[in-house]
Amino acid sequence: MVLLKSYKIRLLVYLVLLSISLAPIVFSTVSSLKRTYSHKELFNIELSRFNSIVDITAHIDGIYSATHTSSQIDTLAYVKATSDIVKKRFYHGLSEYTLKDNWITYIGGHFFWKHLIAIVDPDDILDYTEGLCSQQTIVFLEILKRKGITTRWVGLGYKEGPGHFLAEIYYQGKWHMYDVDMEPKWKKITHDHESVAYYRQHPDSLFLAYEGILSRLQYDKFMEKVKYGNANEFPAKNMLLFHRATKIITYLIPIFLGILILFALFKQKVPNKIIQKAASKLKFK
Repeated sequence: MVLLKSYKIRLLVYLVLLSISLAPIVFSTVSSLKRTYSHKELFNIELSRFNSIVDITAHIDGIYSATHTSSQIDTLAYVKATSDIVKKRFYHGLSEYTLKDNWITYIGGHFFWKHLIAIVDPDDILDYTEGLCSQQTIVFLEILKRKGITTRWVGLGYKEGPGHFLAEIYYQGKWHMYDVDMEPKWKKITHDHESVAYYRQHPDSLFLAYEGILSRLQYDKFMEKVKYGNANEFPAKNMLLFHRATKIITYLIPIFLGILILFALFKQKVPNKIIQKAASKLKFK
């Protein structure tokens, strides 16, 4: 009887844990994301149907090939087409993992470190219509990198704030700046899409493009400190690894618990035989 009671407790614990681990996967959850579209940004809701790097790249390829038939890619033209589509694909806001997407990351982000839930996987970012400067830039860089175009990320300002994140693309023998999140008005300046280094030497020129988007104080603070990534380096390698690993774990845990339940049911054959023997002895007496 003691063995039977122990078995029932153990099986109940396994079933409860299995239910908890499956709940976020099986049942939909309401996203806590705030809709922050200001109607001042370029945004086309129809582009939200492209929810993977492969899909959105195919769309950009179609636009590009309509005016370019050469087998050799025109880097400037392709970068501009990509920049235009990414700007219209997102509006500014945080895309973050929900309980259903990745419950380990979700719990970790709410109880330990809030930055854990900010999505960095390009395909997962494309599940949302909003993205922070870093998230929109990650998608932009990933599309171009897969086309063989040399890119790098650029961090402006400070981690504690204010800070900003944008991209530089290498073509025509030098680096060129692109900001798909804040969408500066490049037509307002003569030397558009020069490098960040160039604009640090000519700060008033670039500020004209950001005027009305940033205050002069914010702009100057951003330009005080600049950090460059290596060519074609992913901006958040460790976080990407963490997100992908925890997502796999969320599916492995139910499988592991299911195996434990099956093993417990199989092992129950032994106590069942003991009970049957005990019952037969009592009946015989």
